[in-house]
Amino acid sequence: MKRRKYPKANKMMLVSLGIMTALSLPIQAEEEIFQLDETVVTATRTEQKVKETPASVEVITRKDIETMGAERVVTALKLALNLNLSEASMVGNQVSLRGMNTNQTLILIDGRRMAGEDAGSTANVYELDRVNINNVERIEIVRGPVSSLYGSEALGGVINIIMRKPEKPQSTIGLSTGSKQQNASYHLDLGKQGKWAWTFDTLFTDIQKQRRSETTNMYGPRQFYNISGTYDLAEGKNIDVFYERMSEHLKTTDYTDDGGREYFTNTRNSYGLTYRGRTTRGNYELRTYYNELEKNTDQLEGPGSYSDFDRANYKTWAIDGKNTMRLQDDHVLTFGGEYRTSEYRGTRLEDNGDAVSTVTEHGISKSISEKSVDYQAVYVQDEWKLSDKLLLIPSLRYDDSNRFEDSLSPKLGMTYHFADNFRLKTNFGKGFKAPSISELYMKMTRRPIPTRTVIVIGNPDLKPEKSTSYDISLEGEKGAAFGKLTYFDNDVTDLIGTETTRAGSVSTSKYVNIDKARIKGVELEAGRHLSNNFTVKTAYTFLDAKNAKTGEFLQDRAKNRYSVQLHYDDAQRTGISSILWYEWVRDYRYKDDEDKDTDYNYGTLNFTINKKWNERYSTYFGVDNILDKKIDELVLEGRLWRVGMNYTF
Repeated sequence: MKRRKYPKANKMMLVSLGIMTALSLPIQAEEEIFQLDETVVTATRTEQKVKETPASVEVITRKDIETMGAERVVTALKLALNLNLSEASMVGNQVSLRGMNTNQTLILIDGRRMAGEDAGSTANVYELDRVNINNVERIEIVRGPVSSLYGSEALGGVINIIMRKPEKPQSTIGLSTGSKQQNASYHLDLGKQGKWAWTFDTLFTDIQKQRRSETTNMYGPRQFYNISGTYDLAEGKNIDVFYERMSEHLKTTDYTDDGGREYFTNTRNSYGLTYRGRTTRGNYELRTYYNELEKNTDQLEGPGSYSDFDRANYKTWAIDGKNTMRLQDDHVLTFGGEYRTSEYRGTRLEDNGDAVSTVTEHGISKSISEKSVDYQAVYVQDEWKLSDKLLLIPSLRYDDSNRFEDSLSPKLGMTYHFADNFRLKTNFGKGFKAPSISELYMKMTRRPIPTRTVIVIGNPDLKPEKSTSYDISLEGEKGAAFGKLTYFDNDVTDLIGTETTRAGSVSTSKYVNIDKARIKGVELEAGRHLSNNFTVKTAYTFLDAKNAKTGEFLQDRAKNRYSVQLHYDDAQRTGISSILWYEWVRDYRYKDDEDKDTDYNYGTLNFTINKKWNERYSTYFGVDNILDKKIDELVLEGRLWRVGMNYTF
């Protein structure tokens, strides 16, 4: 395949950068636009204003989700800065922050870890679609390592999806359809009933079939059930409980509907309990939670002819706690710890684990076994206000496990207000990613075609991946204009990859600490409130992500991404909010099945609109890739639309 040339790419970049520069210039009649200061809790585990926290953060609110007409979490994240959500064949979406690998982003639900796939090629790629978007209150994104507070996997950053809590008695019915899926949802908020407050959510989704080259996506029904409650134990003391269930019955087809196909029947159950309280000096909480994902995969060569199957069960149980205290007016101390255990029982461990047995399905017998890993950690953080202009936040976490070496993760963040409405922020930290159970103990044998055998073997001697990172940002507001410029640099060592040997039709891969990476780049955001209703924004990301050993640019990443966005919001209870944006992607590196590199360039025009007809009824419409750009290799499927409504009573 020939590399596609776009001679206008450099001109487009200059135009985009020119717009960014223009946004920062003064206008004749500058007006002050009133804005509420957004707050974030993920960056420091305490509530803090976005402008104050040193970390590079982004908050997607419930209103943003509604304006985007987001029928899934991936749609809600489309405008997030330096977050790669590119699709990859049938296996879902990448979740890559600042050019790091998908499995180096920590995805949390209300600060909780979720049991799920843990191999390098599957970790996180399904997770965003296993969240009930109807029940999401806000999404907080922290870019850069946060291992000093959250431990393993938080090298690239954290995406914390915060669910809705009981507020006031009301019910909402939602219906939507589109190119990707159809949804029917129901939200019931009972409000305060005595000492209890309850909320219930259901979402029924039918994922549409999409033909992709020689196969299809995973399509079929998915259901969600969410229940959460809060009990007032005493003045300033509460107990929170929740239960969540997700089930999916998906399938794919190859070539024709009469040919081979795979079936995926998966169920996840989650529940937990939190005790929290407030004092005159701070707040504290203690919680425990458990979640389990059961996966059943069946592969057919043709109608009624089973060729393979997999069974997997992932479990996570944790108990954690934290305490935040104001020691002095200029010191807020947060400290806490956790104990967590992860367990995996599956056929892809074969007989390489404990409690070995044999499972027989469809006349096929396979070995199945299990392994578990225990984690312990403690952390401490000090929010130190040295003066009205300078805030320092040092933090430190110690992680230990029964399966690999311990890790110490320090971080230092600083915010300096050097002028009114202008700030300098900088962060330095170390992060790590512990090897997963699959990377440690996998023993998988598969025959994707009758004449070929693929074997993947784990390595119990793996070391954690480690990173040393820093970033520096300049941000501020002047009148109706605002902007932020960030440089970031990540040095990653002991990356876990595979070494492959081939003997005839058999290829054997073993997990090893083999690679090093140097990932650095620039993030630029700028905008102007043209009026109380219109805002123009632009964003640009330059990424230099290379294998430190070979010097090659890392695959599945774009060197340049930039967008221009026009936002409209009439700020009325019965009104319209809308976004029109164009995104350019340049030098997106893709490696095909024959290990041939190709750099792709493309652009997409997108539009969403949300109309509130009255205080009860609203509708929305969205269309992505209006110009119908298609690239099969990147799963860029052309024009996609969605339309929906919500009615509250």
